[in-house]
Amino acid sequence: MDYFKQRRAYRNFKMYEASVSNGQNNLYRELLDYANDEGKLDAQFRMKNSALLSLTGLSEPGLDKARNSLVQLGLIKYVKGKKNVKPPEYRVIQLYGVSSRATGYPTSNPTRNDKSKPTGLDGVGQQVGQPGGQPVEHKDLTSTDSHLTGTDLDDDDAGITRASVIDKWTSLWGFPNAIAMPEINGWLEQLPADVIDFAITIAGEHNVQARGALKYMQAVIDGWQKRKITTLDQAKKAAAEHDQRMKNGRGSSKPTRAKETLPTWAQKTPEKPASDGKLSPEQQAALDARIKKFKARRPEKEGAEA
Repeated sequence: MDYFKQRRAYRNFKMYEASVSNGQNNLYRELLDYANDEGKLDAQFRMKNSALLSLTGLSEPGLDKARNSLVQLGLIKYVKGKKNVKPPEYRVIQLYGVSSRATGYPTSNPTRNDKSKPTGLDGVGQQVGQPGGQPVEHKDLTSTDSHLTGTDLDDDDAGITRASVIDKWTSLWGFPNAIAMPEINGWLEQLPADVIDFAITIAGEHNVQARGALKYMQAVIDGWQKRKITTLDQAKKAAAEHDQRMKNGRGSSKPTRAKETLPTWAQKTPEKPASDGKLSPEQQAALDARIKKFKARRPEKEGAEA
């Protein structure tokens, strides 16, 4: 199965053939992306309910309801697991191509709760068609749109996958919680995975903490979307321009003009008498008088002591 063709066909399915809720969409995309990442697009694979609950942000009843709806819509096969023994088994049904949509899909009977009596893993149950009748071939699902190319904005970059995005988020802030995960899924629906990965990288470089990660990411991605940024190169250019603006902003304050002063030797100062270590005649005369007076008093003092 071709992952990108499947995504395009699924998008057309949502647009023209059936209404898909947010919960159903999140579950389907998690299953599709996991199958692609693990190389099991054409094979059945097992996935724990606990993992799907964390990835989709659904409650347990919500997961059951969304899964049963996907089965009835003919989007997945589902085989019930055995508690504490084997996780449920899934298979993504190919949507593009004539035969897959014309003949219907063998699926298991939908169940209300995984805790009910196990049906076993030895086979797939009875056929379940579309609600209200059998599946009908749809031209939008069986034809190739010539306008959809390998650079379709809905397709993930070949080097960066959804799993890579989740891994990077987890390495910085821990595994996305039930609030963050739907936001990430929404971003990945609207922008390539490498763009979201780059936004997380920016947040990491700015030392954004876990408690502010979601708000920071929302601000970055909302800003890019308003500017119609849809590729990694555009995002990198926008980030570089932002950094330059911030740098210019920090250095744009009016520089304080240094007060210009003349050097000491050029300044006008009151004239001072030159001092070469010698006393003026007046100073010398005063000093001599003081010495003479001191000597005159000295004999009188010595006679008194005798």
